[in-house]
Amino acid sequence: MEQHFFDFMCGYVRIRISGEACDRFLNLCAYHGIRLWGLLPVDGACEAFVSKKDFFRLKAFVRKSHTRIRLAGRYGFPFFVHRYRSRWACVFGALAAAVFMVWLSAHVWNIRIEGNLSQTDDVIFEYLKNEGISHGMWKNQIDTQELSEQIRMYFTQFSWVSARLEGTMLIIYVREGTADVQTDNAVHVSGSGIAAAKAGMVVSVFVRKGYAAVAAGDTVEAGDLLVSGRIPIYSDDGEILSWQKVNADADILLRTETDYYEELACETTLKYYTGREKTRYLFRAGGVSFALPGSWKEFALFDLTGEMTQAQLSDNFYLPVYFCKYTAKEYENLQYSYTEEQARQILESNLSDFVENLEEKGVQIFQNNVTIDLYEKVAVARGTLITDESAVVSVDESE
Repeated sequence: MEQHFFDFMCGYVRIRISGEACDRFLNLCAYHGIRLWGLLPVDGACEAFVSKKDFFRLKAFVRKSHTRIRLAGRYGFPFFVHRYRSRWACVFGALAAAVFMVWLSAHVWNIRIEGNLSQTDDVIFEYLKNEGISHGMWKNQIDTQELSEQIRMYFTQFSWVSARLEGTMLIIYVREGTADVQTDNAVHVSGSGIAAAKAGMVVSVFVRKGYAAVAAGDTVEAGDLLVSGRIPIYSDDGEILSWQKVNADADILLRTETDYYEELACETTLKYYTGREKTRYLFRAGGVSFALPGSWKEFALFDLTGEMTQAQLSDNFYLPVYFCKYTAKEYENLQYSYTEEQARQILESNLSDFVENLEEKGVQIFQNNVTIDLYEKVAVARGTLITDESAVVSVDESE
């Protein structure tokens, strides 16, 4: 690839070699270090590519070998410039565009996060921003292995993190769960243990690597060590000779309590959408924005929604160019009073969504102790959820 780029910038030609001693001509070229490539037989002769510089050295070899050569084509940047020398603006524009594309390809213009459930994209983006990772930074400033380690250590609920660069994209893959998943891209400190992230009762412990510090039925507090990465080595008489340090690996299930509380006012203000809408378009390139004429100032109250599309040349080559569409929907405030049945249904629906969200994270609901109480002006859902979950974190035991 580098040789091809060098040939293009310096210029090269295609020559047709004819005569009875073509092989002698080729041998002379090889002996004197002249590089020929793309050699092919064509109509009783042969054609090959040679650099512009070496072409002017061929005259002596043609005379010695009694062959003939003629130009079959001119290629490369010098011939391109000469061909369009009267159109210097086009040449300059093409060269500037090529340089600009190279500059664009050396930056990150799109950051994608995949696999996250408990942490939203906004939370992870905020962490990346604090660490100096943002759109528009140079790709050579990003150490993907170090970034994976930092994210894994900061977000303890991520058991595996992998970051990689593709085109102008930075893709961060995460996997949530316990600290038992180990891959080449997941970084673990030698001598790490597993501790409880919440207070609760141990339901089950299955240790693959390490030394179990608790058993099923034990009650633990947040921060208590569950599985140690320091395995004792005993002598024949039962004394501890030394400690072997490993990265603890285990499946642990804790039974914990999660408090739940939600309050719903029976008299509330609801939005009534009138059906009137206004749409405005915006174009943004880098840090500069251009908005098309339009306004929604005539709406006293409105909700604003937006759609943003990023320009891209291919699946992984994004550009710092965005097309935005904003839609304002007018509404009016109406006073409304819920009936007791409506209030109960809303609270039950919200509780059901909360439970479903926990189950998506792998949490099992063992017992639901949430009750709904209805009062004159308010309805309250309160209680506890008894859950079985892998509420553990990795802790450093290397010292």
